[in-house]
Amino acid sequence: MKKGLLVIALGGLITLGTATAQNPKWICTLTNRTIEKCCCIQQKDGNLYCTLAKKSIESCCCKAAEE
Repeated sequence: MKKGLLVIALGGLITLGTATAQNPKWICTLTNRTIEKCCCIQQKDGNLYCTLAKKSIESCCCKAAEE
């Protein structure tokens, strides 16, 4: 019985992973690209940097994508 539950759990995780990869969650407002995770990173000096636009920014340029 435990083996069957494990198979069901793994199948659910694989399905969830596939669905997440097919449905990105963010939009970069600088490049207008839809992305899977936010492209804004905080640098050591405290400033933000957008990896897609390749420039420093004052506030995060990622917004949640509409589903």
